[in-house]
Amino acid sequence: MSEKRRNQRKDVKWQPATSELDFSLRLTSFHNLVRADHITKIIDRSIIGIGVETDHPMPLGIVWFRESIYGSKCGVLMWCHQVGSLYRCGIRSVSLTRAEEEFFRYHVEQAKPCEKIRDPGRIIERLNECMLRS
Repeated sequence: MSEKRRNQRKDVKWQPATSELDFSLRLTSFHNLVRADHITKIIDRSIIGIGVETDHPMPLGIVWFRESIYGSKCGVLMWCHQVGSLYRCGIRSVSLTRAEEEFFRYHVEQAKPCEKIRDPGRIIERLNECMLRS
């Protein structure tokens, strides 16, 4: 099997975000810019992101963690693959300043669940800037 990983996985001392590995997150899809809440299970973690597992596919998009993961409250769902009856997803953490976090939260939270967000071009442009800086 060929290795597709661009960044080498680095083990870190794990302190779970919750008492169990069930993890709640809010995902805004890049495809249709609709926001939805998901419950996942953390299966892998590193300095640059986390791996989660769920019973349904999740679209690529902007992720807000309900609880901070290594100081990060935001990430980008980079991939989602089916493994047996489950789906595994990779989320890359994005470091945001306080002002950037407030900007994204304001724009994403304005939309009701299952409703498109406003001004997506500006949000995606700012997110790209943050990812390049990380």
